[in-house]
Amino acid sequence: MTEAPSPMSSARAAAHSRENPTEPWLAELMARHGTELRRHLTGMVGDDADDLLQEVWLTTYRRPPETGAGSNVRAWLYRVATNAALDRLARDRRRRTALDGARLKLVPDGRGAPDAAFESLSAKARARVRERLAELPHKQRQAVWLRWVTGADYAEIARALACSQESARANVYNGMKRLRGELFDLWKEESSG
Repeated sequence: MTEAPSPMSSARAAAHSRENPTEPWLAELMARHGTELRRHLTGMVGDDADDLLQEVWLTTYRRPPETGAGSNVRAWLYRVATNAALDRLARDRRRRTALDGARLKLVPDGRGAPDAAFESLSAKARARVRERLAELPHKQRQAVWLRWVTGADYAEIARALACSQESARANVYNGMKRLRGELFDLWKEESSG
C-alpha cells in the first residue's frame, strides 16, 4: 500500500513541481480519491462534474493539503470539491437571475445524487430541490448536502465546514427548516401524481 504524500508548504510544492513535473503525490491522490470525488460532484452538478474535478486537482496542485498528524486529506479534498460545486451552483443561480427569468437547469435530468429517496423523485422535482438548495446560505447548503446526500455524520460536516459539531447541526437544522415547506409540497405532488 502506498503511503500518504508528505506535507508540503506552498513554496516547497512550487519547488517540487519545478524539479519533478509528473507530481507523483498528486497522481497518487487522483488515483486514490478521483472516482469517489467524481461521483460526489456528479451528484451535485451532473455533467459539470469533470470540469469541477479538474478545478479540485488544480487547487490541490497549487495549495497542497497538509498531511501531518491529525490531518484528513480525504475530508480536505471533499471540502474543496463541495465548495467548487456550490460555487458553480450559486454562479448558475446568479446567471439565471441575470437572464431575466430564463429557465436554465442546474443539473441535466437523470443525473441526480446517489441518495435513493432523491432519485425516486421525478426529474422536475429533483430540479426544484436543487434550485431551492442552491438558494440556501453557503454553510447551510453545504451542511444539508453533506448530511442528506452524502450521508456524512456531524463530525465530518464540522470538519468540512471548519466549525464545531453544534454549528454543523445548526446549519443542517436551519437549512432543512427552510427547505421543509418546498419538500413537503413536492412530496404531496409526487405521491398524488
